[in-house]
Amino acid sequence: MGGIQFVLVREGSSDDGLVPLIRTLIVRAGADSAIGAARNYKGTMKERLERVLAEEVKPELIVVHRDSDSKSANARYDEINSAASELGCGDEVVAVVPIQETEAWLLTDDSAIRSVVGRPKGRAALNLPALKHIESTANPKELLQEAFLIASEATGARRKKMAKQFQKHRATLLERLDPDGPVVELSSWQRFVTDLSDSTVAALEKNS
Repeated sequence: MGGIQFVLVREGSSDDGLVPLIRTLIVRAGADSAIGAARNYKGTMKERLERVLAEEVKPELIVVHRDSDSKSANARYDEINSAASELGCGDEVVAVVPIQETEAWLLTDDSAIRSVVGRPKGRAALNLPALKHIESTANPKELLQEAFLIASEATGARRKKMAKQFQKHRATLLERLDPDGPVVELSSWQRFVTDLSDSTVAALEKNS
């Protein structure tokens, strides 16, 4: 059916792990291939999108990542969709808005957390919120930090060293996020997958 070129406009380099996930989901939606990379453009949402649209090769899809930083993603969707509409690129823009923070998606799989810190057979209780409560739980980043430390079962100097590796462990966990794993229970993930699939199909039909 053809390939898709995409750009991820993300909040920071720690979210680059979204790129392979997006690639996988685009192919699942029907594309023969998906090629894309992250952009770290700054400024207002409109300015960031303008930077993408000014690139020498315009992508078929522009995926914009913004954490909701609250229990509702509506304000972020409005922000992204309003800027895209103003620039006339609404059909090409897909919003990815984890409710609360991206770390909420990473709290869904305790076995993955244990593996990342090198204790795949660990038994320590990680005190993670139930799946149905994750998106209503504040401060998922702090919960993930604590879960890494508990899962490592480290003490003393090793625990302090482990605490300094949070960004590395977080990035690895995002890269390993299973698109068919427990994260499918979260509404923000479901919306992202549906929106990306619909936009991919539309892009393929447009290019056919």
